[in-house]
Amino acid sequence: MKSADVKAAIRKRWSGQEWAVFFEVADGTGGSKRRYADAVAMNLWPSRGLEVHGFEIKVSRSDWLSELKKPEKSAAIQQYCDRWWIITPAGIIKPGELPPTWGQYQVSESGQITQVVAAPALQPMPVDRAFVAALLRRAGAVDQDEVYSIVQKQVQDQTDQIRKSANYEVERLTEQYQKLREKLDTINKMTGIDLTRFTPEPEVASCINLVMKLGVFRTYGTLQQLLEQSQKFTQEVQTALLGMQPKESDLAGELTDLFKKTGAA
Repeated sequence: MKSADVKAAIRKRWSGQEWAVFFEVADGTGGSKRRYADAVAMNLWPSRGLEVHGFEIKVSRSDWLSELKKPEKSAAIQQYCDRWWIITPAGIIKPGELPPTWGQYQVSESGQITQVVAAPALQPMPVDRAFVAALLRRAGAVDQDEVYSIVQKQVQDQTDQIRKSANYEVERLTEQYQKLREKLDTINKMTGIDLTRFTPEPEVASCINLVMKLGVFRTYGTLQQLLEQSQKFTQEVQTALLGMQPKESDLAGELTDLFKKTGAA
């Protein structure tokens, strides 16, 4: 995690109409400035006491240890603050290392800030004009690293959303394919036809279409009924054919009558 990522998290956390946030704030302007604070946030609501909060940002263990070796470094800005905080990723500060006048915040990779140790209320000095000038100088400043971090976060969020949508679509299409594959396998088992390799002729397609319209594939009962009707129709045709065959006695009588008419009898 970079300092710019922590700055973006601070601006998000201390934002809106309640707070004014400034970064890289000196204790004065011109030749009078001696020390800097990574960030200063001033509460703008009288009901909250118009408190001034100072922040040190550390993103590595070595930076934090260097800060501990120079406790006077933060005093130049801390003297104007109602509360003083250190903000770090997890694992930077070990138990027992936090100075008694400091509070601690921890920032996650997603930019979520969580309070670890509450900052005690301090007895700040009245803000002088030099410090006000330093705040006003930073009021219009743009931190390019912070802007870059915000843009990168938005790009990452959009990328994650696109990836999530793409994964959902792949899962949906995969499920549809599996269902279709199961149906094709069932048809193959029932008919012996592999439809993935089968290209029907127009006549075959017409027959399939006709059968589907008749609905003979809908239920087993329909197929059984069709079989019984076919057998009955066959029997009726056979009976009709038997009735159409002439008997021998009738044929002999017809021949006798014919001979009599022709005088051959």
